[in-house]
Amino acid sequence: MNDINLYTIGFTKKTAEEFFSSIKSYRILKVIDIRLKNVSQLSGFAKKEDLKYFLKTLCDCEYQHLPVLAPTKDLLEGYKKKK
Repeated sequence: MNDINLYTIGFTKKTAEEFFSSIKSYRILKVIDIRLKNVSQLSGFAKKEDLKYFLKTLCDCEYQHLPVLAPTKDLLEGYKKKK
């Protein structure tokens, strides 16, 4: 059985350069996007189709959107209220 390393990364408060440099420096092979809404983000590079393109072009990295792993909408709203 092959070992799998799992990393997490956010895109807020990061420039595109910081985000993609991190992906590249750790030699990430695949990014799994668990966001419920991945099309209207403040960081333009983090929109679904743009992110998929940039990951492949800049980092030779695959992209998959898998929102089933995301926190539920209620859980997320509760978290935001506590901040």
